[in-house]
Amino acid sequence: MIQPLSPVAPALPLMSQPLPFPPLHGRAGISGFPSPAQDYEPRTLDLNVRLIKNPTHTFYLSATGDSMEGWGIFDGDLLVVDRSVAPRLGHILVAMFNDEVLIKRYALHRGTPHLCSAHPHYPPLPLEDTDCQVWGVVRAVVHEYLR
Repeated sequence: MIQPLSPVAPALPLMSQPLPFPPLHGRAGISGFPSPAQDYEPRTLDLNVRLIKNPTHTFYLSATGDSMEGWGIFDGDLLVVDRSVAPRLGHILVAMFNDEVLIKRYALHRGTPHLCSAHPHYPPLPLEDTDCQVWGVVRAVVHEYLR
């Protein structure tokens, strides 16, 4: 059965580096002329704020292999993993399964809990009578188009 991993030293969070974030939404329901000063309001996009909800319980790792391509996780993608989220059916987990670190979807297969890949060459892994420790739930995937 799935058991949470015992606490370990958390990885360092991603460094904060605000990026310019252009306004992408319009105004609705407001009459009158907008202030010209609104064009000069500083707006930034901080990926730490956007992707990391629990910094002390979050780490990241790189995905390897092709087993999760059908669910949008490709070889070399950066995964943001949250250890504070309780695993539920449908979540993508990072888990130690029989001494191997895996990235799989937690799902029911023929009525029993399994770790499932999105690739037909990798069969679902039953969780009954196995040694499986969840390291965390994948909160986000960062996929680079140019490397």
